[in-house]
Amino acid sequence: MIMRVSPTVWRGVLSGLLLTLPALGRAQEVPLRFGKLDAKEAAELLARPAPDSAAAEVVCDFGQSKIQGGQEGFELRFERTARLLIRRRPGYEHATVRVVLYHDTKNGEQEQIQQLKGITYNLSGKELTKDALRTEAVFSRKLSDRLDEYAFTLPNVREGSILEFTYVIRSPFLFNLQDWQFQQEIPVRWSEYRVQIPSFYRYKEITRSYWPFAANETGAAPYSTAYRERVRDSYGVSSSATERAYTITTQALTRRWAQKDMPAFRAEPFLTTENDYLSRVDFELERIQFDADRDPQFVVGTWGQIEKELLEQEGFGEYLTLDSPLAAGAAALRTMPDPAARAAAARRLVQQAVGYSGTASLYARATPKRVLETRQGNAAEVNLLLVRALREAGLEAQPLLLSTRSHGQIQTELPVLSQFNYVVAHVRLPGDKELLLDATDPTLPGELLPQNCLNGQGRLLGPAGRWVPLVSATPHLRYTHARLALDAQGSLQGTVRQEYAGYAATEYRQPLAALRQQWQQAHPDWQVEKAEATTDDLSRPVILTLAARLPGAEARPATLYVRPLAQLGIPATPFQQPDRLYPLDLGNSRRLDYLLELTLPAGYAATELPAAATLSLPNDGGRFIFQVVQPTPQTLAITGRLHLAKTRYSAQEYAAVRELYARALAKLAEPIVLQRQ
Repeated sequence: MIMRVSPTVWRGVLSGLLLTLPALGRAQEVPLRFGKLDAKEAAELLARPAPDSAAAEVVCDFGQSKIQGGQEGFELRFERTARLLIRRRPGYEHATVRVVLYHDTKNGEQEQIQQLKGITYNLSGKELTKDALRTEAVFSRKLSDRLDEYAFTLPNVREGSILEFTYVIRSPFLFNLQDWQFQQEIPVRWSEYRVQIPSFYRYKEITRSYWPFAANETGAAPYSTAYRERVRDSYGVSSSATERAYTITTQALTRRWAQKDMPAFRAEPFLTTENDYLSRVDFELERIQFDADRDPQFVVGTWGQIEKELLEQEGFGEYLTLDSPLAAGAAALRTMPDPAARAAAARRLVQQAVGYSGTASLYARATPKRVLETRQGNAAEVNLLLVRALREAGLEAQPLLLSTRSHGQIQTELPVLSQFNYVVAHVRLPGDKELLLDATDPTLPGELLPQNCLNGQGRLLGPAGRWVPLVSATPHLRYTHARLALDAQGSLQGTVRQEYAGYAATEYRQPLAALRQQWQQAHPDWQVEKAEATTDDLSRPVILTLAARLPGAEARPATLYVRPLAQLGIPATPFQQPDRLYPLDLGNSRRLDYLLELTLPAGYAATELPAAATLSLPNDGGRFIFQVVQPTPQTLAITGRLHLAKTRYSAQEYAAVRELYARALAKLAEPIVLQRQ
């Protein structure tokens, strides 16, 4: 995992350091050696059925990381060897492999890819041909100020090709011990990772997996490496021609993980980023201790130290001290007596001055003056301007760091700044109340954060630094209220009032013409005679009111079967899969409500009505209520309410949620039977 930590050059002679861990015994044989495939083994691979009829699969993916001595310090050496099988044309894309390398722009140090080799095997009869990776098939491009991507494509790929590649990454950045991902977008038959860490380094290990490990072993092994450093004279000047060599001997921590027969990662609805669910192991350099008699050097540090560093950075803390063109306007808001209203006014001031570019960022790139001139900024530029405006308005405001749902969940026990990618404003109000404000989305009321920000917890900066839950009691609510008259041909006519409240409102806060068109596309059989909408007031739901008619048949049947709620539009269930491996993360609670007042045609009577129903999830996790009442012989009142009360359900709860939703939608679609009298 990439961290913003300056690399350090280590010097000294080390020996005699021990780890009190059991040895693993006999060294494990590596599961794959590059270039050792023969025709018989290739035929056996091709004869095996593809898991889930996949277009491609990983036969074996094997990686090893170790720390070794180098010039003027230690370095990381990571080696990866993999074998893939391409079964069908859609799998050709996996013949291109991408490797991301880190570099330091300040001192010029960089990771290097070396010993890159690749082979494409094709079996024709009993003959196995080999095509080697060519130099011209390797490309590089800059991803960011610190990251480069190297990509290579294996040659002569066709259906039935077996691909192999191997490479080594040498890195001077000890903090960047390579992470490993076991699961991929295609099935993986075997994935294995081994790490050897000398006793004077300690890394924090974070393992995530919803699948069992075939191997998860810890042990110790003898460790020895060569170390070189230039000899410096009394003035501190070194000469490349004069070097001193050392041999370092100690014990090393050994770790080995393996997983087998991993299915392809299947994206499911209501997930955060896929990295939160893929089987993987990540590392962070926690501390360094060369001498047992001296205190260790902690690299990860504490949240307090990280916050102090952030508040001193030009694109964050210093940004809050720069002159802001909005300062005078924000200061004028101090005359407003209500702090919450003052905060809302400061938010409107920022939104009127600058729009959101759509780029999530923890750091401001342009000055406040430049942002106001271009009238556009990234998330940090917009919301740090908001923090500054709130302070100018006389409010106690601090930045609050978070990770968006698309960026990943926060490991609160791991103080690493790279976990965050977004910042909002926190306002402390009288009576220990607090507000979380964001100025990037003008379709949301001030009290709601964008849904992408509802992701676990955020870190509040300042003197009262702490974790703040990023949850909202506001649901995603769709409410349909209709007054309809039914005639003898089965035609429905009347008014339909569609309300979108809470987080649903932001999806529908559009001009009337767009709302009407959207509703008409979802209800193509209806004829809309008139439409009105309320969309501008952020404190109210989006309300679309329609005068509409649904034509019926030409005949007047003796029996009418009417499904009025289905004809008003019942959404398809979002829970299509029969089972689920990962938690169901909705972000906010969900409500779907119907109220229909139906007038029956003259000369007809309701002879069969759907039975009332009440369904509940355990532990108040959700509820469905349905009933049909008949206030008069010619009128019916139909009520349906479906509520998923929790924002997160475990994978074990998924079956119950899916069943509740399926039974609720089926009940809403049940017919009413009318007989001609």
